[in-house]
Order: sequence, then C-alpha cells, then structure tokens
Amino acid sequence: MTERAPAGSTGARPATAAPSDFAGALSAYAAGVTLVTIADGRDDIGTTVSAFCPVSLEPPLVLVSLLAASYPAELLGTSRSDEASPDNDGSPADGASPADGGSPTYVEGPADGRGPADGGGPGGAAAGRFAVCLLAAGQRMLAGRFAAAGRPNARRMLAGVPHRRGTLSGALIPDGGLAALECEVSRRIPAGDHLVLIARVLAVPYQAPSGDPLIRFRGRYPALG
Repeated sequence: MTERAPAGSTGARPATAAPSDFAGALSAYAAGVTLVTIADGRDDIGTTVSAFCPVSLEPPLVLVSLLAASYPAELLGTSRSDEASPDNDGSPADGASPADGGSPTYVEGPADGRGPADGGGPGGAAAGRFAVCLLAAGQRMLAGRFAAAGRPNARRMLAGVPHRRGTLSGALIPDGGLAALECEVSRRIPAGDHLVLIARVLAVPYQAPSGDPLIRFRGRYPALG
C-alpha cells in the first residue's frame, strides 16, 4: 500500500537555497569578530570566529558556532558533561555549576602562572573550557592570522603580542581587545556543517573602557564611521 503525502504537500524535498547564494547573502551581515583560544595538553590553539553572540545574563551564557570539521570543534566537541541540565539553564548534567549559587567563578591561578598547556592549572580542552577575546578595530592583523585553516598555533600567532593565560581556561588571551571571557561548554548542538556550543561564562579577565569593535562585512574588516 502506498502512503499518501500530507494534504498540501507535493511530496518533493523542501527547497534549499544554493550554498553560494546563502554565503553571499550572509556576507552582507556585519558581525563582530572574536578570537577563540583553547589550551590542549601542551598545545595552544586559536581560531577567528564571527558566529558569536550572548544568550543569557542569568546565568551568563554565550553561543559560539565552529566549523564541525575544524580542530577547535574536535577539541571542544566532547566532554564529561555533554548534556545540559533538565531546566535548560546551561548547567552541566549533574546540576553542578562553576560556582556555588550559579555565579561566575573567580579564582587565582597557580602560583607560577602556569596553565594547562604548561602542565599546571585547571581548565583546558579536556574540561570543555576556552577563552573568547572580543577583538578591537586595531587587531585586524591578529584576526587574519587566526583565520587560517588547520591548527593555528596560538603561541606562534601571539608571538610579539602582549597576552596572558586565563586562570580558569588555561587558554592564551591577547591584550588589547574590547573584552575577554573565559567559558565552559555546557551544551553541544550539531547544526549542519557546524557545531554550536552553548557555554557558561566563568570569568571576565578584562574589559576595555573604550574602543571600536573589529567588524567583518563582505569579506573585509571596514572601519566604523
């Protein structure tokens, strides 16, 4: 017996925009540029990301979308707490949060200043932790360095650039951005050729009192004004 298609349906697959057309349309969407960095064992990885946005203030959550086939997505794609809690607040599955009461955590790093990539400190890719730097207009060259495919080595890319290591994530964080965040993945959502990460913000290492953002528009980094 042949099943009938639902009323009003032609039975054909839904129409889908051509990837080239979709990419062209999205290039007209001006977006802020961020740098995502991850400490993995004795390695440091970074990638430029424009698919970033705030999600929630209470609890503090952000969204980052990474190319699923990329090394950063591979590093952050698995963890002990792959599922969020039933109340969808972004907490790990066991209900624990980075701090009592669900507030962001602020702790001192190891006395010698080492992070996971140096053999000391908490966090790192194994814990699903990473850092995000909201890049400033003057950091175009930095964004270009980390936009390369493969496994951009953060230590090499940041050579000669003032930076610090996050005390919670262990990730390298360049100075000079508009702000920096240390985050921990609480939910992973496969979405086509990307991996969407919902992450809790553990700490804000710094905020600049002023400055213009780095914006990507039609494949370029135009100046504001």
